[in-house]
Amino acid sequence: MVGRVFLGRYEAIRLLGEGGMGRVYLARQTDLGRQVVVKVMHDHIACDPKFRERFSREMLAMARFQHPYAVTLYDASLNDPQGPCIVMEYIKGESLDNLLASEGRLSCGRVARLLHMLCEVLQGAHAESIIHRDLKPANLMIVDANTPYEILKVMDFGLAKLLGSEALANPRLSVSNNDFAVGTPGYMCPEQARGDDMDHRGDLYSVGVILYELLTGQLPFAGKSTMDMLLAHAVEPPPAFSLLGAGQVAPPAIENVVQWCLAKDPADRPNSARDVSECFEAALASCEEAEASEYAPTRPNPRPDAYPGANRQAAQAAKNAPAPPEVFAEDHDPLATVHRLDAWMPETIASYKLRGFIHDVGGEVVESVPGRIRVRLGGKGSVYEAPQRGSLSWLGIGRKTNRIDMELRLQRAADSRDGQLRITVLLRPPNASLCLDPAWRQLCTQIFCDLRGYLMGQTGVVGSETVG
Repeated sequence: MVGRVFLGRYEAIRLLGEGGMGRVYLARQTDLGRQVVVKVMHDHIACDPKFRERFSREMLAMARFQHPYAVTLYDASLNDPQGPCIVMEYIKGESLDNLLASEGRLSCGRVARLLHMLCEVLQGAHAESIIHRDLKPANLMIVDANTPYEILKVMDFGLAKLLGSEALANPRLSVSNNDFAVGTPGYMCPEQARGDDMDHRGDLYSVGVILYELLTGQLPFAGKSTMDMLLAHAVEPPPAFSLLGAGQVAPPAIENVVQWCLAKDPADRPNSARDVSECFEAALASCEEAEASEYAPTRPNPRPDAYPGANRQAAQAAKNAPAPPEVFAEDHDPLATVHRLDAWMPETIASYKLRGFIHDVGGEVVESVPGRIRVRLGGKGSVYEAPQRGSLSWLGIGRKTNRIDMELRLQRAADSRDGQLRITVLLRPPNASLCLDPAWRQLCTQIFCDLRGYLMGQTGVVGSETVG
C-alpha cells in the first residue's frame, strides 16, 4: 500500500506495523506537507455491522476530544476506495514499552511525572465519558525521552470500544494470544476479562498494572498463559514488591497506591484518575521527607536562627509570618540573579517536582530543608555550564571552576487561600566577574525558562517575574 493516497490527501510512505485492527502506515498529508499516521483496518473488521454502527459515533467523540497529552484524531472513513482508515497525529518519540525494555524500571520520581500526565489526560477523557479500554506501555508515547522536556502522549483512545467486548470470543479479532483487539491480557481489568460492563475505573486498574511494571520491571502476573493471566487478574493478589526485589526502590506508601488501583472490585479502586496522581505524589513526597529526615546532617548549625524552616514548627511559623523575607538572611545577595514564579500546589509536591528537574539536568542537591533546596549545577553530566573567564580560557587552561550555585526557595503566602506557592530561583556565578556578563545573564534566563517549562508541563504555573 506504500504510495497509495487515502482520503485524497494522505500518501502512505512506509509501513510502521500491524496489529489486531489492521496495518499502520506513516503518511504525508499532501496539502499541508505534515506527517501523519494512517491506520488501515482489516476488511473483516470494517465490514462488521456492529463495528460500522459504532464507528461514526466514536470517531465524532474522539475528534471533539482535544488534550495536550493525547494523540489527535485528524480524519476517518469507512468508505475510502483505498480502504477503511483512521488518520491520526504522528508522534516522534519512543513507546514506553521500548523505554522500559532498555531501562529495566524507572525511578519513583520519574514515574510520578509520567503518571501525572497520564492521569491528566484520563481525567479529561473520563469527564467526557471516553474510556480507553486498552491502556498499556505500548500505547503510551514518550516525546523527548530522558530530557527535562519529557512528555507522555496516549494513543488509540476509543479504538477498543469500536470492537466491543464480544470480540474476546471471536478468534478473527485477535492477532495472537498476547494481543487482544479489545484489550491486552496483561493489563486488563477483571470485569473486562469477564466480558462485563466496565466504567472509567477499568482504566485505573490498567494504570495500576502499568505502575507496577514501571516500578518493579515486571508485570504482576507475567509468564502465564492468556487464560491463566486473565484468571489471575480476577482472583489472585499481585505479588508484593519485596518479592520482586523492588521493596527498596518503591517504598510501602507508593506500593499501597499501586495496590489500591489493582483492587479486584471497581468500588474499591480510586474514584478518579486525578485521585491516583495526587495520592501517588503525596506518597512520594512523604517518603522523600522521611528520607531527608533520616539522613539530615547532625553537626551543629553555627547560625541556628538563620534557617527557621528547618523543622516543622518553624516552617509553620514562617508560613504565617507577615514578613517572609526574614526567613533567609541572604535575600539581598548582590551576586545572585533572581527569578520568581507562582505555582498552585502543595510545597511537598513542588519540592519533588523540582528534584526531578535537578536530576534530569545533571544537578546535585547539596542541601534540602523545608522551604529551600540548594543545588550545584555544572560539571560532568550537567546540561549547564557557566561561561569561562580569564586570559587563557580560550586555550582551555583557564579557570576550571564553572559550577553554578542555584537556590530554590518555596514560600506560601500568609494570606493564600488557593494554594499559591511562590518559588524563588537564585543563581550565583562561580566568580563575581561574571555577574554583568551577558552570556551569564542569558544562561540564567535559560535555566529559569527550562525549570519553569518543566513545571508547566505538569502543574498550573501561570505567573513569573525577573527581579535581578
